Parts: sequence; C-alpha cells; structure tokens
Amino acid sequence: MSLPQENKKPTLGEASLDLQKKTAGEKGPDAIELEREINKGSNSKRSYEEEVHTAIRRGLSSDRIVNDFFVQVLFVKHRLLANTMVRKFGFHQNCPSSNYDQTLYKYHRNTGQVEFLWTVPNVAACHNLPLIKNFLPKDQSELLSFIEDFKRGELDRRADRLNNQAPV
Repeated sequence: MSLPQENKKPTLGEASLDLQKKTAGEKGPDAIELEREINKGSNSKRSYEEEVHTAIRRGLSSDRIVNDFFVQVLFVKHRLLANTMVRKFGFHQNCPSSNYDQTLYKYHRNTGQVEFLWTVPNVAACHNLPLIKNFLPKDQSELLSFIEDFKRGELDRRADRLNNQAPV
C-alpha cells in the first residue's frame, strides 16, 4: 500500500533551475503576475504582513533603535540563483533614500501605528507604467504618483524631512 502524495510546493532552487532550462518565450508569467505571486507570500510560509510585523518586533527589541523607526522592504535578486528575486525586510532608525524595488513604512512607537510611506517598483515598471497611464486601472494611480515623485526626487526630499535634514 502506498501513501497518498502530498501537493508539495517546489523549493526555490527547484523552481529557479526549471526556469533556467526554459527559453524566454516559455517562461510564463509576466512581471505583474510575478509581483502578485510574490506579494501573496508564495516564497515564504509567512504572509507579507507577518514579515513586516516581524521586522517591527526586531526593531522594537534592538538597542540601536530609539523612538519611531522605518521598515524597509527590498525586492532583490538572489545572490546565488540568477533568476530568483527575494524580499528582504529590515528596520532603520533613519529614513532611507528612495530606490527601485522598495516599499517603506514608518512605525510610530507611541501609538503602535504602521504608516505606509511609499513603494517604488522596478526600473522597467518605473519607465513603462507612465507611458500607458491612460490604460491602467484606477487602483494604479497611487503607484503612478509614487513613480512620478521618485523621478522628481520628491521621495528623497520627503526622506530628508523625516530625518529632520535640510534637503539637498
């Protein structure tokens, strides 16, 4: 008698190797579908929100962090697996400069509130989305405004204000 097979999800390495074997036309999902899958928490057993709250707990327990602080989520290429992207969750006392593939939150220690500050997509999305803005769904308007603010340097000026620094 054999045991029933579990619906086992492939590991990150297995999925990466499968993608490397395929040609460009066979690779499947476009960047938007990939982003949706990643934001579902498909690369982790924990959801995106759970990862953000884990970073907040680490920030709260750190001796380096005093008062309010920032939680930064970066979407970066995996060091060893060429076609694999991963999210990195970190905390900072000072507001980091804006960058591609970044989402930023501010944690208000006194109230326990998490404030969403901005998100900047990848280089291709920052270039292409404004070109097709008239065809995008209305729920993408906030993302378009973040892209425009990023290109104009407004997000970095906002970071300077949050750090109580004079803008450059």
